[in-house]
Amino acid sequence: MTDLTIQQSARHAVYVQRFGGHLANLFDPYLTKLQRELKILMADAPSETTNIRRINSLISEYKKASMVIYGEYTTDILLKELKEFAGDEAAWQAAALDKAIDSPSVILSTPAPAQVWAGVTSEPLVFPNSAGVKLLEPFIKGWETNQIEKVSNVIRTGFITGRTNQQITQDIAGKNGILSKQNRASIKTMVRTATTHTSNLARQEMFNNNDDVIIGYEWVSTLDGRTSDVCKGLDGKVYKNADKHKRYPPAHPNCRSSTAPVLDARYQLDDSVNTRASRGVEGGQQVKADISYYDWLKEQGAQGPKGRAFVLDTLGDERGALFLDGGLSVKKFKSLTLDEMFQPISLSKLRGKQSLELAFDKLGGGV
Repeated sequence: MTDLTIQQSARHAVYVQRFGGHLANLFDPYLTKLQRELKILMADAPSETTNIRRINSLISEYKKASMVIYGEYTTDILLKELKEFAGDEAAWQAAALDKAIDSPSVILSTPAPAQVWAGVTSEPLVFPNSAGVKLLEPFIKGWETNQIEKVSNVIRTGFITGRTNQQITQDIAGKNGILSKQNRASIKTMVRTATTHTSNLARQEMFNNNDDVIIGYEWVSTLDGRTSDVCKGLDGKVYKNADKHKRYPPAHPNCRSSTAPVLDARYQLDDSVNTRASRGVEGGQQVKADISYYDWLKEQGAQGPKGRAFVLDTLGDERGALFLDGGLSVKKFKSLTLDEMFQPISLSKLRGKQSLELAFDKLGGGV
């Protein structure tokens, strides 16, 4: 494995997250428009009503207005910025890989921007436990439609349960209303997720264009206590070009994972000095670039009571105790406690596994 490429990808992922945050902040003026449209609409509504036809008419008007506003943000800002970002990501990956290989005999090919964007928009986001499988644009529009429906439900439920026009307006468009809190947070999640998808799939197009040098890619997760269960398991997973069933980040909404190119053996480098960032029991530290999430977590658990508490907080008390005290290697723990989708198997099912009887026995009455 080329640890330098892992180091590059891990550090670049921080920039990707910051860029996603920037794009999310660009939604704020459109949020103000949504609040204004809702207030204008409700100003013409009755103070109170339980008339379903009148309520549905109000909701229909809100949906039409909000779809226009979301559409403006999606078309004029988000997709436009992501398309340009995709080309930049492929170019960054080519430059980073050229620096890693540092050989005049290797000439890397950077795909055209149109090819990169086609790759980004034709590969779906896959979330087995939540949003299912969706291409980028349907994912964005579906997320926005869901936000519109949430506001519509507040209007409907508010009137039916006797809240006044003014109260409903405050519930939705007030200082602490659903638009300024839940809607803002949800849109930021969608934008960051779309940005992560764009980054990884754009760079994947560059990998595909240079398959004589790049034989696959490695999943690179963030090393800290916030990392999701699925990304803990996927960290360090290598997918080869010939593999039929590949996974790409994001693995879930708000995923911070990235990928690093795996080079042909002819281009392996001396990686002894390369590192990646982590944030464990002792705060932020640099660790070896090739360490996997669970190997890193095992090291955290060996750092006294604070380290043990960090592991138990990260994995949960029972699973953490099994990890630390069950006598299982990291490889064995992963193979026995994660399913084929890298999701944790429930503790009740783990207790029924004959292969884990001895490990649970070592814990005594602790689980």
